[in-house]
Amino acid sequence: MNYPESAIFNAFPKFSKEFTGDYNCRENCYLRLYKNADKKSFFSYIEKLKADGFEVIQQNEIDGNLFAVLGGKVFVTLFYTPCDSILRVTASEENQNPNFDKTDCSGKCQTTFYAFENDHTLIDCGMCLIVQCPDYSFFIVDSGHYFQFNDNDRIYKFMRERTPAGQKVVVNGWMITHAHTDHISKLSDFLKYNTNDVIIEGFYQNLLDGAYECEDWNTEEREMSIKFFKILENYPAPVYKLHTGMRFYIRNLTFNVMSTHEDIYPKAITDYNDSSCVVMMEAEGSKVFIPGDAAVDAGEVMEQRFSDSLKCDIVQIAHHGHTGLSPRCYELLGADLAIFPITRIMFDEELPRKEANRRAIAIANKYYITSDGTVVVPLPYNKETVTALPDETFEDFAKIQRIWRYKYTKERKAELYDIFLQHGGSEDALLLPTSYLGFIEPKPLLEDDD
Repeated sequence: MNYPESAIFNAFPKFSKEFTGDYNCRENCYLRLYKNADKKSFFSYIEKLKADGFEVIQQNEIDGNLFAVLGGKVFVTLFYTPCDSILRVTASEENQNPNFDKTDCSGKCQTTFYAFENDHTLIDCGMCLIVQCPDYSFFIVDSGHYFQFNDNDRIYKFMRERTPAGQKVVVNGWMITHAHTDHISKLSDFLKYNTNDVIIEGFYQNLLDGAYECEDWNTEEREMSIKFFKILENYPAPVYKLHTGMRFYIRNLTFNVMSTHEDIYPKAITDYNDSSCVVMMEAEGSKVFIPGDAAVDAGEVMEQRFSDSLKCDIVQIAHHGHTGLSPRCYELLGADLAIFPITRIMFDEELPRKEANRRAIAIANKYYITSDGTVVVPLPYNKETVTALPDETFEDFAKIQRIWRYKYTKERKAELYDIFLQHGGSEDALLLPTSYLGFIEPKPLLEDDD
């Protein structure tokens, strides 16, 4: 049975405070926001639910923010934030919760975080992060854009090469931060074309409903997201729903959920990037902050709520280094390693205009740009062991100009080509002869050349 909006809240005792409407969180999950809550009333409400037959499944605290999951007639999450005295209550008839118990994970493989080099031949966006666990299984975040035509194959090949012969590739979890095309497109293709030799154990997400009116979410993005939702629903693996304050475990990885689109409500989401599901991942004693494309509003929420829990070793720079988190947020994160999922072209163009990027770099001991080659970070984190794999892809300037109207001088093209070679790139990686790119003259034939 599917509940009509807000009727689900009649299935269990209400919190005894004023509430603001009900918000559709998708997948038959609804949010009710209560004002004027406090720590005492949070725990009193838990006792009230227990008296009604509910069982506490998990309790968690992050910098004084209190979270609980309870199961009974329905499944309920509670999240109390003292900075604004608000209690957020979500309710769903289905158990959409991930694993709340620590798991053992033994094996011979060193835990390694990879910031994958998406194919930036035709486009500057796209993001894919991959973590390999001791048992050789992989946790993946996002995928890439549909203009990164072969990246579903490249992601598969990357994992296949790091999986022992005779074993299937195991994806212990695939997290989707948000449903923009540069984050979901290649996962859609992967599920269609690359799963014969792959086991996917589950998907992790809290995606914004396709009916949500968002100013910068165009028709193409909306339609692709709705198609993607259907692909997830029909794929034979569980889909877990993440809520802020939740802590869950996959193999030797621990995750705290720091933000979802639920945290923006009751304010409307005008920048779709603020619907990103943000997590802090911990492995082997090191912490990796993964904000996806979280932007201004999500960043402000996290700055108000959290302090010490934001401190991390490694940060994925939000929204590829475009408009994302604030300089203050990167100060709170204090990451020693900053990862930019972007092209060097766009990185260089935006750096003078983006104070947040400059602040993150100033704080970090090292920073890497993923288009220069997949970044390899063995965990526990040690700045001396971070490396990058050879650069695999290079921009096709002629096609980029036709598609995006970007123009580059001959000197800038030559400079970028030199950087590509310095990072291990090969002329074999180019789709076109270098003479066609307009900055390298064709080599003249010698008299004795065949």
